[in-house]
Amino acid sequence: MPKENQATHQQAQVVKQGTGSNLCESILLAANFLDQVREGSSLTEALANAPSENRSAAQSLSFEALRYKPKTTEALKLFLSKAIDPEVEDLLLIAISTLFSDSMNQYPAHTLVNETVKAAQKSIRTRHAKGLINAVLRRIIENPNALLIDVENAQYPSWWVKNLKKSYPQNFKPILETYLKPAKMFLRVNARRGTLEGYLKRLQQDNIEILEIPLEWQKQAPYAIALKNSTPVNKLPGFMDGDVSIQDLGAQMAAQLLEPKNSDVILDACAAPGGKACHLLEAADIQLDVLEISPERMKRVEENLKRLQLKANLILGDACNSSTWSQGKKYDAILADVPCSATGIIRRHPDILYLRRGSDIPELQELQRKMVSELWQLLKPGGKMLYVTCSILPQEGENQCVWFLNNLKDVLRLDCAGQLLPNDWHDGFFYGILQKKK
Repeated sequence: MPKENQATHQQAQVVKQGTGSNLCESILLAANFLDQVREGSSLTEALANAPSENRSAAQSLSFEALRYKPKTTEALKLFLSKAIDPEVEDLLLIAISTLFSDSMNQYPAHTLVNETVKAAQKSIRTRHAKGLINAVLRRIIENPNALLIDVENAQYPSWWVKNLKKSYPQNFKPILETYLKPAKMFLRVNARRGTLEGYLKRLQQDNIEILEIPLEWQKQAPYAIALKNSTPVNKLPGFMDGDVSIQDLGAQMAAQLLEPKNSDVILDACAAPGGKACHLLEAADIQLDVLEISPERMKRVEENLKRLQLKANLILGDACNSSTWSQGKKYDAILADVPCSATGIIRRHPDILYLRRGSDIPELQELQRKMVSELWQLLKPGGKMLYVTCSILPQEGENQCVWFLNNLKDVLRLDCAGQLLPNDWHDGFFYGILQKKK
């Protein structure tokens, strides 16, 4: 599953495209995205293969539809007497979430209804239901309170609610409510090319508004900037020159926690798309090996390194089989940003809820243990490993650290952030620091 993704860090906003065919085509494209998710593809994959025309608007429509799907599917029960085809439901989800989302630029209600009906007419799978779609949408517009559904009563996947209630009986509702809101857009100033204060002045000159980050987070992520509104990267001063990157506030903790020092030899395992790797290189004059098993994902790392004018040793290889690439090399520090359920970044990737299964978690646990155990052999005595997931499930965080302490040789656990639950300021992450005894 995805970790950091520039397209989704930059929360897309719907741009009003008039009352003509553009909205209709955007709805059709968004419905196609939802159909692909139902078939097992991610929204990221669907977006990558979509035509550029209407893609930005369709991205926003589909993201919002999936965010609100647990609520809207529950609300639709009040207006439907029988089950409907999934393709028809997709069109209704898209229209309803757009009508009632506070975070999107809303189209006039009559326009949205008309264009959704037109979209239904254009597809052989939905044209039979255009009358039903028209009637349901108009009834919902007349009864907006139908969507005032408590998240506890919404139709979330059962495996997810079960895990969440068990792990966070006091916090599960605030977590679900957080996931209904788009994530903020954060920047990370490249310390090699400028200062935080200097970049803030450039934003001010370009009339790009910011939000004041809480003091505690200013200390944890000293080069972070929170934008008041999502902004296309081509509008950010110096972005293409490498002056700044997009990275969630919580993700910016990694370099701070690992504390790279000049001349350190560091490994970033499972590094794509490279946000944390680049942050390490910005923080100190280190020798960095970047490990990634996928050639396609490694290209993302290369692109980020090139834009930021940074250099690293790129290694295509499997973190679970170090003998094929390590050549006996030892590291002062290892960043083990392991594959996980990605349940901490659902508001950036709302498709996760519909792509994951409860049965995935034990398999991911086993992979994480195998990976960390293998990488542990490459760590020098006295060296540190930062174990990172973008999950909020204890099975992939605290429980794993307990397992590492009981199963790795010469291991100490250092004080660290531990579990970060998603809130208005950051995504959900787990951080654990393990040190090899000297």
